[in-house]
Amino acid sequence: MRPNCITVIFIAFLMCYFNGSDVISQETEQPTSVQVETPRRVTIVSEKTYNGFLQPRAEVKVFANIPGKIVSLNVEAGQKVAKEDMLAQISAREAGIAAIKAEVALSVAKSQLTTTEANAQTRVETQLVTAKEAVAEAEAKHEETKSLAEIRIRNQLIQAESALKVAESNLERAKVTSEQGLERAKTEFTKTTSDYERNKELHEKELISDSAFESSETRYKLGKSRYEEAVAAANQFKDGSAQLAVEKAKAELVVAQKIVESKGWEREIAAAESKITQTKANLVTAQKLVDAKAWEREIAIAKSAVSEAEEQLKLAREQVNQAAIISPIDGVIAQRHQELGDYAKTAASSGQPVYTIVAVDVLKAVWTVPVSDIIRIKNGNMVLISTASGIQNIIGTIDFISPTVKHGENTVVVHATLRNFVGLNTENGSPAPIDNSALKPGTSITISIKTGERKNVLLLPRRAVLQIQNGKGNIFVVEGNVARLKQVNVGGVYGNEIEINSRLALATQVIINDQHKLKDGMTVSVVRD
Repeated sequence: MRPNCITVIFIAFLMCYFNGSDVISQETEQPTSVQVETPRRVTIVSEKTYNGFLQPRAEVKVFANIPGKIVSLNVEAGQKVAKEDMLAQISAREAGIAAIKAEVALSVAKSQLTTTEANAQTRVETQLVTAKEAVAEAEAKHEETKSLAEIRIRNQLIQAESALKVAESNLERAKVTSEQGLERAKTEFTKTTSDYERNKELHEKELISDSAFESSETRYKLGKSRYEEAVAAANQFKDGSAQLAVEKAKAELVVAQKIVESKGWEREIAAAESKITQTKANLVTAQKLVDAKAWEREIAIAKSAVSEAEEQLKLAREQVNQAAIISPIDGVIAQRHQELGDYAKTAASSGQPVYTIVAVDVLKAVWTVPVSDIIRIKNGNMVLISTASGIQNIIGTIDFISPTVKHGENTVVVHATLRNFVGLNTENGSPAPIDNSALKPGTSITISIKTGERKNVLLLPRRAVLQIQNGKGNIFVVEGNVARLKQVNVGGVYGNEIEINSRLALATQVIINDQHKLKDGMTVSVVRD
């Protein structure tokens, strides 16, 4: 009984074991669901970015064409204007006054021209006749000087000697007269003094009237004055002041003697000869003017003055018409510098502008590039410009690279131009025009410059590659319904994608999820989106 039971139990165990193995095998062969993506080939563009700012294509300061009071302002800051639009109006009063003055100046110039045409030839010819007469007069004077100069000079010496004698005689007579006058004055003064003192005593005793005393006092003062004058006259002979006439006569005599000793008549003759030379030179000049018809040049100058006056009148009248201030360009009013009623000056007179206009249809991007990068940049290169406000991928063209390096910064200034109404939107992969009219001068920008390009770069999702180390990584690919582990070479990361440098067919299905559940050779089932 026991051996049979053991046999039955062993057979039952074997049946259970094989049935259990079938169950385990069935559970192991159930496929794992996975998601896959295929590699894609793209062109990788490398770029470098810089920070800069925008400037307007042009900035024009608009001045008054003529000085004057501002009587109207037609535009305000921020307003768009077109070329030839009238911006403001200047009072033409001063320009009108200038035009009147120019008319007067023209009238004067025409009058002078008429006078010159009528009289210039006669005046030039008269100058020749006058010059001839002057030569004849100078020659006659020369002959007269040669004949009479010596006699006249010697006569002057005789006259000087006679004048000295007369002066000395007059001095002596005056001295005698002065002494006699002094004696008379002294006698008179003594008498009037004695009378005055006596009358003064009588007046004090009230023995004579006031009028009698005053009469005596007057005679005393008059006698005193005459005596003092006589003393002063006598003193002139003591201090030598009375001899001035004698000294002057002596000096004139000395001069006359020196002239005679130096033969002064020879100098007069030489001066007469010099006068002849001068008048003959003037005659030659006058003759040349007649020969050259100098009056024709005077007439030409007068005609030129008329032409100039006519031009000034024309300009003055144009200024009257230039009272309107016109916009020279299409643009936007950046600033109004003056108010209604202000006095506007022209640019030539260092005045203040009325408006500043900026042209913003084309803007200029300005930035600096390190010297080490400048070799990669050429005039004509395209750049992409973006702003912090969300305007992206605006196309610009480099049109200026500074020939000099900024000292201390080791950078070079670069400019690019861009249209301010059309940009490029590449958000959906295809270029499309967009409106960039919101761009403003002064805006901070980012400039992207293409530095290289690599074509046919193979990319996979970053999460598809596992265990990246030393430029290598692992991926799972689906072959049939089996997951296969492969090692690949990897390159740079571009956003959520990574470059694959190993050979990989574009149709290869690469597993992108739950790789931690997989082993090489496992059965998988691809889940389609």
